[in-house]
Amino acid sequence: MSLNMEELVAEKEKLEGDRKALVENLQKLKQQADQVQTQISAIGGAVQTCDYFIGKLQQSSQDSEPDGEGENEDETT
Repeated sequence: MSLNMEELVAEKEKLEGDRKALVENLQKLKQQADQVQTQISAIGGAVQTCDYFIGKLQQSSQDSEPDGEGENEDETT
């Protein structure tokens, strides 16, 4: 088996092309990961906002509920 210069150069060019494609793919994946992280943060903020309003509504409904002492008396009399 003998190797010649053309085969080695061709193999090197192929490897360099593969490496370049992988680097480009990695950059795209990093960009996608950054976008997903941004979306996760945005959703987290939306969840916090929902929690805030849920808490406000729960507090409001608790504040407006009667003590419950007079309700049962009306039903039993």
